[in-house]
Amino acid sequence: MCIRDRASCLTTGPATPAGTLVVGNAEVLSALVLMQMAAPGCPVYYAAAQTASDLRTGGYTGGAPVDYLFGAATNVLADFYNVPLSMGAFATGAKEPGWQSAIDNTMSAFMALSTSADMLLGAGLLHGSRIFSYDMLLMDVEIWEMLRSTFRGIVIDQETLALDAIHEIGPGGNYLAHPHTLRNMRQLWQPTLMDRRPYTEWEQKKDGPREWALDKARKILDTHHPEPLDPKIQQEFKKIIDQSERDWIK
Repeated sequence: MCIRDRASCLTTGPATPAGTLVVGNAEVLSALVLMQMAAPGCPVYYAAAQTASDLRTGGYTGGAPVDYLFGAATNVLADFYNVPLSMGAFATGAKEPGWQSAIDNTMSAFMALSTSADMLLGAGLLHGSRIFSYDMLLMDVEIWEMLRSTFRGIVIDQETLALDAIHEIGPGGNYLAHPHTLRNMRQLWQPTLMDRRPYTEWEQKKDGPREWALDKARKILDTHHPEPLDPKIQQEFKKIIDQSERDWIK
């Protein structure tokens, strides 16, 4: 179960990020302790999602440098308490997919990867987690794949150094048809939404990643028919949902 707080600089937390971390950490730990008292040993995630309120409106921001730092800081805290971290990433404050959402989601996901978060959430969410967008979800997948490829680093071994191929090709040659290329070319990351077309083709069509993501999402929704859940699992989920709704009404 996730233990989550929503401490926010200026409103539900102090103006300083350090102070908001104190409030958020206290909220998470108090809930965690209560759960362990009620059900000792139950599995939990540390899931603080601190942010900063907007100075002009007081509203939830959902994307800013302090959000990325909060993500890294909560990972350190979760490691200190030896509790796995469920880290909020991707949930941008942008109202629609675009440059703002791309920056927010790239930075938050980068911070999550660089600090080794155990679980990420927020893919496809816009406007501070108020909107779920299918096209944004697929764009977030592209961001994730780029970052995952980056964090794999560069493998150094006899095959990847390619010294034999370099010697065979020599100065002025090219490697397109060499067996080493055929063996290794698919290790290079390939985009599904990033635009790498010639300029003349783009100039003629004037479309781009958002249109492609939306089209892909519609095709998936039309054609993907996953196997239904086992009836016993469906029944168990219904019990959990019904219980949650009863608790919410109380």
